[in-house]
Amino acid sequence: MRDIQVISPAPNAAPYSAPHSAPGYFVAPQLLDPSQVGLSHTERWYLDLFKTHTSTKCTGYMVDDFWQRLVHQVASEEPAVRHAAIALSSMHWQFIQEADCFKSKSLVKAKPSASKIPSFTLAQCTKALVSLRQRLTKGDTYTTSSAHREAVLVSCIMLVSLSLFQGDVKAVTSHLRSGYNVLMEWQKVNFDGNSSGLVLMRTFSDLQLHRLTFSQALNDIDAEADDLPLWQAITVCRPIYGHSGVSEIDFVIIIGAAIMANYPQGLELRVGSSLRGLNAALADLLYQNNVEKTVEERLKNWKSEFHAFISTHRDTLSPQDRGPIILIELWTMSCDTLLDALRSPLDEMAHDSCLPLFQRINELAALYLSLAEQASMFSTKPMLLQILYFVACKCRDWHTRRATVRLLRDFPRREGLWTSDHFIAVMEHVINQESAGLTPNDVIPRAARIDLMHINPVDQCKFNLWYHRPCTPEEVANGADVHGKWTTVALSA
Repeated sequence: MRDIQVISPAPNAAPYSAPHSAPGYFVAPQLLDPSQVGLSHTERWYLDLFKTHTSTKCTGYMVDDFWQRLVHQVASEEPAVRHAAIALSSMHWQFIQEADCFKSKSLVKAKPSASKIPSFTLAQCTKALVSLRQRLTKGDTYTTSSAHREAVLVSCIMLVSLSLFQGDVKAVTSHLRSGYNVLMEWQKVNFDGNSSGLVLMRTFSDLQLHRLTFSQALNDIDAEADDLPLWQAITVCRPIYGHSGVSEIDFVIIIGAAIMANYPQGLELRVGSSLRGLNAALADLLYQNNVEKTVEERLKNWKSEFHAFISTHRDTLSPQDRGPIILIELWTMSCDTLLDALRSPLDEMAHDSCLPLFQRINELAALYLSLAEQASMFSTKPMLLQILYFVACKCRDWHTRRATVRLLRDFPRREGLWTSDHFIAVMEHVINQESAGLTPNDVIPRAARIDLMHINPVDQCKFNLWYHRPCTPEEVANGADVHGKWTTVALSA
């Protein structure tokens, strides 16, 4: 017998109407659980969207105990989490519509007018904040309970995620700092034996990793909020004018965290063999277990273990592991070049020898993007955009660089704060500056190459770009600063 699939009605759909374009489907009346009492029809539709689609996209389609289990449990009890989930799914829907890339047959076409979504989203954010404040000001003994702390931390993570998608850098940092303080207090009592503690710790670490991909406004450089722990180490990442201020040891931790954020849970069971060496090498990046090892030795050990793994298992990976492993491979391939970019003096000409690496990264990125449902286009964490942006910045080969920009343009993505449009706007400006007057066969001269960039988000679409280029001997002879020159430009995504 043919299966009959049940789908929820869109906010403006009639209670028992069925979409004409979906034979074999019917729309069932909503069966309200207690958590949906008091919600409007539109709110219920977006809450259902969050449960069935958005929460999965936020993880990049990987198994994640926070987004696929904990947030749904807490949302059933907590209005703050419920309204934050509704706001997040409405942002997800808006992104889908703007990117014109949503082809899922499991959602009906009827939906709220796109013009109403931004105000609807803001209203849901306000409801989430009001509900959280009410919980925090109860003042009874419940506020010290395990359930209370869990609810506050889940609410905080949802608000951080919303702030990322809204481009509100200050709110991201403020919510992270406040939530981290609660998390550390709870950790002192071993999370009261609540297994959610470790899940929340990992999710906070993922969000902190994402926060490291952008910088505070210049007048907030010394803000204490910029010092937030990454995993079990304090990562010093105070941005200065044009520099990230990340030490090589901190960089290794960040690379380890980027790999861990994309590491598939249950991988060892699915490949059917022990991954003890691989896991130990990753733990060494994250926790710096052997203080006698150099940065190069830690990275070499990880690359050796990963290459051994990929050589053995590449052709037998399950579909759910293929995408995450490609992302890990991309971060692994990029680590040496990323590390070189932190060292002084900078030599942008040295990146020309990395052309085969840049071309291979493009190939792997294109393969990841071809995985369709496995390649999430809407995520709360850094996955692919940062890698493509780095290649586009450092590769000066005319054709390879533009191939990277085409990947950004042809596959619209949203990874937390950043979208493809942000990096396209930056790279179009950079390419115009560096390649002005040159042909595809010309080598971009050293003095034309931008060696440092600082992106400061203003809001969801606007951002300021500061970039640095060395001065030519002629410019220095005419009085230019021997340390080079800085340029500031305002851009829009």
